[in-house]
Formats: sequence, structure tokens, C-alpha cells
Amino acid sequence: MSLSCLGIALVLGIIVGVLQTAHNRTVSMLMKGYAELFRGLPIVITLFLVFFLLPEMGIEVNNYVSAMIALSLWSSANISVAVRGAIQSIPPTQTEAGLALGLSPVQIMRYIILPQAVRRMLPSVIGLMSNLVQSTSLSVLIGNLDFLKSVQLVIERVELMQGLSIATQMYTLVLAVYFVICYPLSMLAKRLERAYR
Repeated sequence: MSLSCLGIALVLGIIVGVLQTAHNRTVSMLMKGYAELFRGLPIVITLFLVFFLLPEMGIEVNNYVSAMIALSLWSSANISVAVRGAIQSIPPTQTEAGLALGLSPVQIMRYIILPQAVRRMLPSVIGLMSNLVQSTSLSVLIGNLDFLKSVQLVIERVELMQGLSIATQMYTLVLAVYFVICYPLSMLAKRLERAYR
């Protein structure tokens, strides 16, 4: 789920982030509003909104797809802010140089601005990946069977069938799995941040 959401969020976040820097004030304000809305809402509220609102609109999706949509909206909003910040950090002389070479604004964005901005936004995006992995556990609130819920079911079955309590061991396993996934991502984000300063 994390990888699927990240793929969707990267595409959507880059588009929204680029449009936030557009010269068209209406487009820019709409995209900033999108980012602020989904960044400002708690992830749980976004999950519930998507899960309950889509069927009301006549769009039937299962729990997994609902969670993917909600987490992708939240992630894309955060990525868009990183993209906007990275684009705005590129000196205006880069754009001026592109115009002097006769490039169109789209070409300047594609060939000059975005390649430089990607390096600057990479640490933030990798840090977001770690948050996204952790946030997928919230999808259990709308009925998804995720890793944490699976562990809880195993604990309950063992307690019912064998009378043993294995909660400590199983939750230690959960902690270890999340640590093994998230800690390297955090370290990579810090290293890239130092490298691209």
C-alpha cells in the first residue's frame, strides 16, 4: 500500500507543486488550497471522508482502494509543498537564462528547473515515505487487514486456542519490522539533506 500510494502521490504531488508556482493566480490559489486542505486534515478524517463520501457519490470502492485514495491525497499534498519549495529555491537567473536561450516556460520547467528541484526535494520526499509507511496502519480503522491488525488476530487466536499470551513477542516483532523499514529511510533523508545543502 505504501509503495502504491507513493507512486500516485509523486505524480500528483509534482503536478500540484508545479501548478502552485504557476503565473495564473487562480490555478495557483486552487492548488495551494488543495495542499492546505489535505495537509491540514488529520489522516484519520481523510480516511473516513473518502470511505464514507465516495459511496454517497455513487462510487463503490473497497476498503483497500479507499485507504489508497486517502493516503495518496495526504501524501500528494505534502509532496506538492516540497516541490513548490524546491522550485522557488532555484534562483530566478536560471529561468532568465532559459528565456535567453529561447526556451518556452514549459521547457524551462522541464529541462532546467525540475532537475535541480528534484535534488532539493528528495530528502523531504524520503522522510515522507517513512511517515507514509507508519500511516498505513491507520487504514485498519476503515476495515483493512494490515500488518498490525494481523498481529492482533494472531495474538487473540493463540490466547483463545492455547491460553498463552504472546503479545509482548508479537508487538516486539511489529516494532522491529517498522524500525527496519523506517529507520534506514530516515537516515537516507538526513544524509541527502546534508549532501544537498
